[in-house]
Amino acid sequence: MDKSLKQLAVLYADVSGSTRLYEQYGDAIARTDLALCIDILRDIARGLSGETLKTIGDEIMVAFAEPVKAALCATEMQASLRRSGEEGRFKMGVLHIKIGWHYGAVAWRDNDLIGEAPITAQQIIKLAKADEILTSRQAVDTLPPPLFPDIHPIEKVPAEAWNGELSIYKMPWERTGEETQISSRPRLAATAGEIALILTYGEQRLRIDSRNTGCSVGRGKQAGMQVNGRLTSRQHAEVSFRNGRFYLRDESTNGSYIISEDGARKHLRREEDVLAGRGRIGFGAWPDDDVDGSVGFDCGG
Repeated sequence: MDKSLKQLAVLYADVSGSTRLYEQYGDAIARTDLALCIDILRDIARGLSGETLKTIGDEIMVAFAEPVKAALCATEMQASLRRSGEEGRFKMGVLHIKIGWHYGAVAWRDNDLIGEAPITAQQIIKLAKADEILTSRQAVDTLPPPLFPDIHPIEKVPAEAWNGELSIYKMPWERTGEETQISSRPRLAATAGEIALILTYGEQRLRIDSRNTGCSVGRGKQAGMQVNGRLTSRQHAEVSFRNGRFYLRDESTNGSYIISEDGARKHLRREEDVLAGRGRIGFGAWPDDDVDGSVGFDCGG
């Protein structure tokens, strides 16, 4: 890596749940599979002119002179690792990684990269969940929008590398709904044309079905359903219909809280789950704790 460069894109990729994998499959299998995983990630980075600066157990740190190549690397890492798992390359099945990256100022201390970029990339990956790619507004501003049209902001947090806020963006990488995580819950029995999800918030009533297949929920003016809870994020969650199911995907810091009609409770944080039956969703807190952030749902519509 050219040490005269004052700015770099720094990417961290980390295998999710590695401790559990060691416990479940034993040291020998886990160590072999994780080493293969790191090799795959390193090869992808090398093919996009990325230099692997460090591997720490099940985490890899890569630097890029061009941020667009970091973005391409992140999406290819996720897609390639999924393909490798589905093709049976790992004895442990499909492995899952989370990725965080940032473009910013750097400096060198001997052979160690220091400065804003690695500090911020580390902060970002700590917020990521399995199968996610998170980045910063500074990184997004360097990318050509036509190449990454679905990047969107999800949260703002206090920055660790400067005084002020760090805007976190999510980079979707799955090309179609068929490639997204499939819930183990059964599909809804009716056909797509016969079912609908009704969301109710005050005077707002929104229908999700085969024609209107999704909406965003949050405090922001661009949200399909604007919810003004005290802990609701500007872009808090996405509700979608695909493959005969209704999904709620949380994209917030505080999480989304589901209470079903039968009393079952679920807390999602940067996760996705199926909505079924009736109940209430709290965007930022349990519905009873923040009525203004509570939305009713009915999948019998």
